[in-house]
Amino acid sequence: MSFVSEWRDWHAARERLAGSEYGPSALESTNWLIEMPAAVDGIPGLWALTGDGGIRGSELGQSGASVTLRGAESFRLGRRELRVFDRHGTLALRVLNPSRPQREWFTAIDAYAPDERWRLPARFEPTPDERIVITAVDGEERESPVAGRLHFELAGAPHTLTVTRSSQGTLSAVFADGTNGLETYRFRFLPIEEPAEDGSAIIDFNRAYLPPCAFSDQFVCPLPPSGNRYSTPIRAGERVVVLGG
Repeated sequence: MSFVSEWRDWHAARERLAGSEYGPSALESTNWLIEMPAAVDGIPGLWALTGDGGIRGSELGQSGASVTLRGAESFRLGRRELRVFDRHGTLALRVLNPSRPQREWFTAIDAYAPDERWRLPARFEPTPDERIVITAVDGEERESPVAGRLHFELAGAPHTLTVTRSSQGTLSAVFADGTNGLETYRFRFLPIEEPAEDGSAIIDFNRAYLPPCAFSDQFVCPLPPSGNRYSTPIRAGERVVVLGG
């Protein structure tokens, strides 16, 4: 497949996910719970932490039924789907609603046309012992190990891109650039292809994609670290969510 065809297939898959019934646009609320049962907007019953890694819902409907959710388990109440969200050991109850207006009005993800000039050569420098503080959109801070830095040129000047490695072993970065707030969302995510053994790598900004919080403000996305904020516009990848209605 050609570069353009591969990008179009990737973009189409991203749009299918974003507009799917229980995709990111359907996230209605993220509810941080305690062990004291409490009501959650939009769903019946009382909800609380179990104290041993689960979330329990009680007094569900006239029968007074109860349910306990753990890990990747989910539960349907009507069309709403309830899921456990675990942020570094702190649990929340997430409510996804296919009837959420932003999900029903989702039309597309606007993106720049694919351009191979935004596939930039880079040199990967591993930093196995380094940690940085990552701040989330809600202000929560945590230390995270840094997998390494990519050294590359942008608009004729040297830059670095700090990357982390997920629990699945893949590399990624969060970055901001001169298009944010004008042409694109406030920051974007970027998958990074595994560097070669000699450290050579490619940064493909065509694959820059919108974070989940671009689809719902109930996500708690990580913000770009200071070294990944560029004044130069990077006109590649996804731009904004397009809503109809």
